[in-house]
Amino acid sequence: MDMKYKRALLLMLMLCLAWLLCGCRTRVQGGSEILLPDAAESQADEGRQGEAISQQAPSMDNGNSGEPGSQTKENPEAARKEYDETAPAEIVPGTDRTLSQAGEGKGRSASNDEWEVSANLLNDRAEETATQTVAAETAEQRGVSKDADAADSALDYFTVLLTDRLGSLFECQRLNVYWETPQDHTTIHKTAPEHALILNAGCYDVSARLLPENLRVDDGWVVRKNPGVIVKIVDRQVLGGGIGSDRAAKEIAESLKRREGWGTIDAIKNKRILLLSEELLEAPFLQTAALVMIAKTANPVLFADVDLDQMLQMLTEEATGTLPTGISYYKEDGP
Repeated sequence: MDMKYKRALLLMLMLCLAWLLCGCRTRVQGGSEILLPDAAESQADEGRQGEAISQQAPSMDNGNSGEPGSQTKENPEAARKEYDETAPAEIVPGTDRTLSQAGEGKGRSASNDEWEVSANLLNDRAEETATQTVAAETAEQRGVSKDADAADSALDYFTVLLTDRLGSLFECQRLNVYWETPQDHTTIHKTAPEHALILNAGCYDVSARLLPENLRVDDGWVVRKNPGVIVKIVDRQVLGGGIGSDRAAKEIAESLKRREGWGTIDAIKNKRILLLSEELLEAPFLQTAALVMIAKTANPVLFADVDLDQMLQMLTEEATGTLPTGISYYKEDGP
């Protein structure tokens, strides 16, 4: 009886133990981990999710620990390295080659052998720049180096002179120009050759933003623009070949000063009014002469050594073989 009772008690204990063990997901046997059916299915799902992640984000195995901002982080208990989404950069295979010098090869990468060879082709003297100086026979008066070669032509000389001196101007030193055609209160469009003359003379055109149909302006518009230079084109009856007096040109300049509100304009106050014959727009050598005249009117100190009459004579004689006749421009005696 006692033996039967003990067997029954032992069986009950084993059943209780079995009931308790059914809540465990895993058990260890022989030092290895055995997965129960539900645990195996769960980990298989996790494995499939991990494969999907690994396909979207490449693994970067460089042995770094999981410090904040590091390129990788490692879980010692995981079967693979994990991608860190906070990494500052991604390592792409094939782009870790050495560049040969700064900008060498137009930015392409090169192997060690390639850049060592190409580096030998670099020349220390390549940093030096070649310069060319153009001068005229009257170099001492024109402010050009005395030992420079003579210019091929007067046209070349004055072209280089303009480029050299106007290139030294700061943007704030470039004056605004109001250009008026022979028709009063009518200016020019930015597509006109006269607009290019203004820019090449080191100035700005106040009418650059006007539409082709809005080139007729009033006194108030000019006053608001407050140009530093006023250039007025006049016909051949006022200035040009065969004209021996500047009286008519002077009367036009005075009439500009009397326009309503113009007394406050900088160009009027500083006596920077320039009248040009329409003949000066008809040939390249004459357009160069007009450039120098505008540049000297805007920057009298910069071109103080340039005699406008002598300049016009040099350009005309070189181009036509004759001396200029008449008066082609009128400029007030200003600063």
